[in-house]
Amino acid sequence: MAEFKPVKTKRTSESILEQIKKLIIEGQLAPGDKLLTERELSERLQVSRASVREALSALNLAGILEIRHGEGIYVKRPGPNAVIEPLTFILLLEKDKLQNILEVRKALEVEAAGLAAERCTSGLLQELKAVVEEMEEDLPAGEKAEQLDLRFHLTLAQASQNPLLSRLMNTVQETISQTLRVTRALWLSATSGTTRRLFEEHRDIYLAVAARDRSRARELMYQHLWKVEVELVRVNLHKLRQNES
Repeated sequence: MAEFKPVKTKRTSESILEQIKKLIIEGQLAPGDKLLTERELSERLQVSRASVREALSALNLAGILEIRHGEGIYVKRPGPNAVIEPLTFILLLEKDKLQNILEVRKALEVEAAGLAAERCTSGLLQELKAVVEEMEEDLPAGEKAEQLDLRFHLTLAQASQNPLLSRLMNTVQETISQTLRVTRALWLSATSGTTRRLFEEHRDIYLAVAARDRSRARELMYQHLWKVEVELVRVNLHKLRQNES
C-alpha cells in the first residue's frame, strides 16, 4: 500500500500533487495501479476534498493519472507519444527561434551517428547507401535534395537502434522541415555547388557508419550540421534585413 502523509506546508494541492508524483517515481505506485478514492485521499492526507480534486485534475491533464468516471483513478500507462507530443508543442512554440532548433538537432544527430556506427543493421546500411546513391543521381539539379536529405537523417536515427531517439528525430525533423523549407530553398539557389557538397558530406557520414567508425561518424555529423547551421542562420539574417529595408 502506498504511504500517504498528512499535508502541512505549501499550497495544499501542490503538496498532494508532489506526493503522488514522488510515489510514482519511487515505484510505490506503478502504471495501472488504482489510487484511493477522492474521499479516502482527503481523509488520509487530512485535507479538503476540493484540494484533492484540484491536484488530481492537474495530474490528469498532465497525463500522469487517468480518471475513469464510475471506475476510479488510475496511474496512467505512458502511451507511445507520451514524451513526443509535449515536445512537438514546445518546438512549434519555438519555431521562430532558429538557433534553438538547430542546436537541438545537433545534439540528437551527432549521437545518432555514433550509435548507428556501432549498431546499424545490414538492412539499414543498405537503405543509407541507396539514399546516398540517389543523392548522387540527383546531381547537379538537386530536385529531390530536401526529400533525400530528410530520408538520410531519419534512416540514420533509425539505425541507432534507439526507438526514442528515432522518434525524437522524427519530431525535430518535421518541425525543421516546416520552418526552414523556404530558407533552405533560398540557400541552395543562392550558393553554387551546395548540392554537391551536401551529397559528399552525407556520403562521408555513410562511409564512416559502414566502417563502424563511431568517432569519425560523430565528427563528420557535427561538422555537417555546424555548416548547415551557419548557412541557414546567414540566409535567415539576410532575409530579415531585406524585409526591414
